[in-house]
Amino acid sequence: MIRMGFHRYRHWLRFALVVLGLPLSASGLAQSLSFGIYSRLSPDYLTPTVEVTLPLGDLDLHARLQRDALGVGLGSALEFSALGRVSYQVQASLGFAGWGVRGNASGTFGPVAANVEALYSNTLRNSLWVGEEAEGGLKAGILGRYRLDPRQTLGLQVGFKSDLAGIARGAAELSYALRQTQTYTFGLGIDDARIYGLLGWRGELDEAGTLLEATLRAGQLWRLEAALTAPLDEELNNLKLRLTVAYPWTTTLGVEAYGFRADASYDGGFSLWLRYTLSFGGNE
Repeated sequence: MIRMGFHRYRHWLRFALVVLGLPLSASGLAQSLSFGIYSRLSPDYLTPTVEVTLPLGDLDLHARLQRDALGVGLGSALEFSALGRVSYQVQASLGFAGWGVRGNASGTFGPVAANVEALYSNTLRNSLWVGEEAEGGLKAGILGRYRLDPRQTLGLQVGFKSDLAGIARGAAELSYALRQTQTYTFGLGIDDARIYGLLGWRGELDEAGTLLEATLRAGQLWRLEAALTAPLDEELNNLKLRLTVAYPWTTTLGVEAYGFRADASYDGGFSLWLRYTLSFGGNE
C-alpha cells in the first residue's frame, strides 16, 4: 500500500512539473529542468532552486537560480574520432553576497584521462549556489589517470587552494587500481600537511547488477565515501544512494530515484535539499 501511494504521488507530482516545464519543452528548448527547495538550520536559510539546460547548437547553456543568486554557464564537447574526446564548461555566478567564476575541462586520449578545474569567488561559494562548498577564494586542481593495461590504472591528483584570508593549502594523491572481478584501489595522499592512506573497492553485489563503490581515506585525515546503484525496473530507472562521512565531523546522505533526489547533510548545521528533474532530450 505504501508503494502504491508513493507511485501515485510520484505520477501526480511529475504531471505538475511537466505542465510547468511545457513552455520550454514544447518549444524544443529545454534539455532538462529541475525544481527544488533547500532548507538549512543554524543559520536559518530557505530558498527554492531551479536548474535548466538548453541546447544552443553545439553548445549547452546551463542556468541555475536560487533566492539571492543566479548562475549561467556554457559547455560543449569535441570529438576526435577514435583518438579521444574533450568536454569543457565555463560558468559565472552573481549574487547579493558576491560573485564567482569557474572553468573545467576533461578528456580521454587512448590510455590517458584527465580533468582540469579552476575557480575563484570573492565570497563563500555556497552563498552563490547551495550545492557548493562553504569556501571562497581560489581553487585549482588536476586529476589524471593512465591505463597501464586493461586491468591496471595509475592515478595522480594535485590541488591548490587560497582562501579569502589568503591562506594557501596544497594537496596531492597517488593511486593504483587493479581490476579483477572487482576493482581494488590503493593509494597515498597528503592534504594540507595531513598524510593518509587510501583503500577503495568497486564491484557488483548480485546478478541484478547492484553496484557498490566505497573509498576510505585514513590517517591524519579521515573520510569515507560510498555509493550504491541498484536497478529498479526494466526502464533503466535506478536507485542511487550516496554516503560521505568525514572527520572533523561532516556527513552527507543522498537518495535518488525516478527523477527525485534528496540530499541531507551536517557540517555544524543541518540542511536538506529536495529536487525533481525532468529530462526532455537535446544534446546528449
